[in-house]
Amino acid sequence: MLVLSRKEGEKLRLGEEILITVVKVGADKVRLGIQAPSNLLILRDELEVHDQIEAEDEERITLVFTQEINQPAAKPMRIAA
Repeated sequence: MLVLSRKEGEKLRLGEEILITVVKVGADKVRLGIQAPSNLLILRDELEVHDQIEAEDEERITLVFTQEINQPAAKPMRIAA
């Protein structure tokens, strides 16, 4: 991992197409500006983890639903009145 110190207004270039600017430095957070091609997906790390969990849950639901559909139909039950 590369660790750098930057001040407000300073920039960092990643490759030829990505430019990161330190917009504001506060007591407990840093605000960054990112210029990148529109086809490049940029996600905060915690959102990626959330999306993976959500996708896994959706896959499990689909599997259960598919299994239920593929189960042979149960015999009808008679209910005495």
